[in-house]
Amino acid sequence: MIDNFSDRLVKNPKIVNANPELREWHTVTYHTRMPGLKWGRTLWVAMKAGGPFQYTGLEMRDAHWDLKISPEVFDEVTQELINAMDDFKVPEREKAEVLAAFGAEKVTAGSQPGAVNWRRWRRAGRDPDTGLNPGTAERAAKMVT
Repeated sequence: MIDNFSDRLVKNPKIVNANPELREWHTVTYHTRMPGLKWGRTLWVAMKAGGPFQYTGLEMRDAHWDLKISPEVFDEVTQELINAMDDFKVPEREKAEVLAAFGAEKVTAGSQPGAVNWRRWRRAGRDPDTGLNPGTAERAAKMVT
């Protein structure tokens, strides 16, 4: 379902062409970021639908502030989420839970990051592209080998 949803977003001209930041993300950046983003979206939706997974990524506001998402674009993204859930016949209860959680993010998705969270995130020296602390990828690689 998340693959379908993600693919819908990069093909929707109302989203892609909404502003220069979204156009760049959907035509240039997404090629390298989409696999990780799909994984994060999967965890977020599963958690919001009451599943056993825990999303530990950035808050929606902090992850999307630089894309300048307007309320109209957010509504378009919401419609694509509804369409994807309908395509996969997501049960109404789970669909309602996901949509309620997603809708609650509308007021913050395009706003500036939270002052406290943003300062802490920047002070921690996290990579602005991945959100990871310095050395996280290297430590993870050592644990696997």
